[in-house]
This record gives sequence, structure tokens and C-alpha cells, in this order.
Amino acid sequence: MVELYRNDGLAIYEQAHYSQGEHRQEVAQLLRWYPHRHSRILDLGCSGGLHALELARYGHRVVGVDREASAIELARRRARQEGLNAEFHVLDLERDSLLPLGQFDLVYSIGNVLSHLPKTSLAKVLRQMCGCCAPAGIVLFDLLILGPHFPVEIYEDATGIHWIRRRDAASGRIELQGNFIRFGVTENFQVWGYTIAEVVQNLKITGFSAIDYAASLDFPAQESDVENAVCLKFRAQL
Repeated sequence: MVELYRNDGLAIYEQAHYSQGEHRQEVAQLLRWYPHRHSRILDLGCSGGLHALELARYGHRVVGVDREASAIELARRRARQEGLNAEFHVLDLERDSLLPLGQFDLVYSIGNVLSHLPKTSLAKVLRQMCGCCAPAGIVLFDLLILGPHFPVEIYEDATGIHWIRRRDAASGRIELQGNFIRFGVTENFQVWGYTIAEVVQNLKITGFSAIDYAASLDFPAQESDVENAVCLKFRAQL
């Protein structure tokens, strides 16, 4: 069985999601509202380092962490090949402390990394993100949303992935089956969804302010997709 996110499965994951340079587009969206140069940036759940290395190409000093050793080795190899200012560490967000890594101007986690953690871990991870933020630091992350509109099936034209979703409304747990049609691979995940109110409350308790959310990483001023979004991006500042 192929396991996405590690070893040979990581190549399938990247080809499905980023073969058209989507990671470069996402970083460009982020940099539309993040104007600072030469910042210290932390990527939580960096996988093979595509986003982290793109930020390093813009002159930022980037640290990436992921619990999958094979993904970190790939990210390190890519950084060495290009001579980029990026370092990568094997680290488990649920078990390991971020404090030894120092402080960062921007801490982000995208790709629904936090939705793959048990719901009971969200507050702890947000405290970790808060603890390694520099003064006036910003956190950015995305989560699957449990809104009034919850499609059971989603077909992504761009990636060729057919998602089948089952949720437990009481706990927020989502049983997720991803059919990667172009590659003949199916994988099952257990993930967690949140209401917008839950996320905002967790951020406020952790100490963040200036909280906003959007369906896209450029955080447009007015957006009609938020109410029925499958996934939302959250941004907050200390």
C-alpha cells in the first residue's frame, strides 16, 4: 500500500497537488499581504519543503519541520542543491517543543496539517505557535470547516482527486477517503473539522488578536466563499 506524505507516496502527493506550480502561486498570494523582507519564518508540516524553499528564494530565512523523516530528507536535499537559506528538522507537533527553534516573525501551517491532528491537540499547538512568535508575530494556518454546507463528495478538477467525506457532527471527526484517480491510489484519513467560532475562540484564549479568515491565502477584503467554504485560512497577530 502506498502511503502519501512519505517515501514513494510523497511523489504522488506532490504531483497531484503541486505539479503546476501551485506552491509558487500560494506563496505569491501570501506575500501580497506580508511585505516584510528577510524575515525568519517557520513552516509547520513542511513536507518536502516546496513552500519553505520558495519563501527562501525571496530572501527569507526559513525553518521547516515535519514528523516524516523521508520528507525532511527530501527538503534538505533540495535546499542543498539550490544553496538556499533553509533548514529542516524532524519534529512531531504533538510531542516535541518548538521553543528550541527560537522565535519567528511568521509561523504558518498550510495544507490542512492541523486538521490531521486530534481535535484535543489544537489548543496545545496554537500555544506552541504563540510561544515561538516574535513580538507582533503572525500565525497563519488552515483548517477544514464544519459549516452549514457540508458536501459529502468533492471532485477537484485541478488535482483529479475525488473526496468522499463522512462526519460525526458531535465530535467534528471526519472520515475522509481520497481517490487519486490519475495515479490509481486510494487513501483513507481521519481528520477533524471546526466551526469558525471554535477556531476564533481558541486563538483569543491563546493570546492572539487581529484575527481574520478567508478561503484564499491572499485574504481578499470582500469574499463570498467564506460561508460555504470546505477549508478556511486563519491569520492572527500577537
